[in-house]
Amino acid sequence: SLEMRERVLGPDHPDCAQSLNNLAALCNEKKQYDKAEELYERALDIRRRALAPDHPSLAYTVKHLAILYKKMGKLDKAVPLYELAVEIRQKSFGPKHPSVATALVNLAVLYSQMKKHVEALPLYERALKIYEDSLGRMHPRVGETLKNLAVLSYEGGDFEKAAELYKRAMEIKEAETSLLGGKAPSRHSSSGDTFSLKTAHSPNVFLQQGQRAGKSNPTFYLQKGFQTYVL
Repeated sequence: SLEMRERVLGPDHPDCAQSLNNLAALCNEKKQYDKAEELYERALDIRRRALAPDHPSLAYTVKHLAILYKKMGKLDKAVPLYELAVEIRQKSFGPKHPSVATALVNLAVLYSQMKKHVEALPLYERALKIYEDSLGRMHPRVGETLKNLAVLSYEGGDFEKAAELYKRAMEIKEAETSLLGGKAPSRHSSSGDTFSLKTAHSPNVFLQQGQRAGKSNPTFYLQKGFQTYVL
């Protein structure tokens, strides 16, 4: 298909980029990451020259190449693409759309993984504001962003702030569970990239004063990768 399109339409035609994307996705599924990278990069080059800056097809290639770079550990190459994803969504939906917030979270997570917490913090805060204003202060995406901010605060040594943020995130989670009759839904993060966090209920809670808490209070666990932080 790619060979026919290149021969009939020319190698720089947007339809060739579509074939390149499809082939790249197949290589990615087969774990042929170097080949997938080459194909996605060719598709991106074609689409950046042929399409409008906010075109959905350009956004598709940007997204999947960025995810591939991240999977391959090429975080420095992923950063400009995640930044471009933010720009595309802002042009498409406006700066206060929840989709923009999700792109900001993705970029913030990447910076966090690179230990660039100073760069990650304002992105999380901006995403949180957008989610709160557009979806409401008790929306699950607000809770997810609060949990990521809690991890960031913990790693920065601000344990009191981390506990405050995570407590609020848990209140959102508990309210959601209550509305669903005690059964929380199985859901991936809004961004697909945010840190993993969890909670467990226990009669013991570590509080600032060190007192023993009642059985109804949760112990807060923050988990990132294979390491679990207890607040």
